[in-house]
Amino acid sequence: MAESQQDKDIQTAYLARCRRDGHLVAVWLVSGKRLVGHIRGYDRFTILLEHGGGEHVVFKHAIATIGPVRDSRD
Repeated sequence: MAESQQDKDIQTAYLARCRRDGHLVAVWLVSGKRLVGHIRGYDRFTILLEHGGGEHVVFKHAIATIGPVRDSRD
């Protein structure tokens, strides 16, 4: 199924806000692994996540959810 323009706009707006405001985010992968860091960039297929001085390119098809880190359990 093709991604609608509205879905893309929601995704782009959210990623842009997280990047612009420097939010610490938790990225849950479909495998169950959790990555925590700052979004430094993104494109149609990937997100560049910075954590601990290193950068990780995460493919969007591997992401289950992204959200702000609120406390140590997020």
